[in-house]
Amino acid sequence: MGDTTGKKPESPGGPGAKDGGPPTEAGPRSKKMTYTCWNDGTSNVVEPGWEWFTCWRCGALVLTA
Repeated sequence: MGDTTGKKPESPGGPGAKDGGPPTEAGPRSKKMTYTCWNDGTSNVVEPGWEWFTCWRCGALVLTA
């Protein structure tokens, strides 16, 4: 963080304000995938397109492809 701590942001932030315009209405939620961990059987919710992730419960590496 260092030198940016305590400084005012240069552009407005918040949901829907990436371009500096007014916030837009909330759209549909992104579709997420549920995978089961091979090690402990825990369900993990991940973004589509992820090739791997670590289990939130046991930390095992899980491949999705």
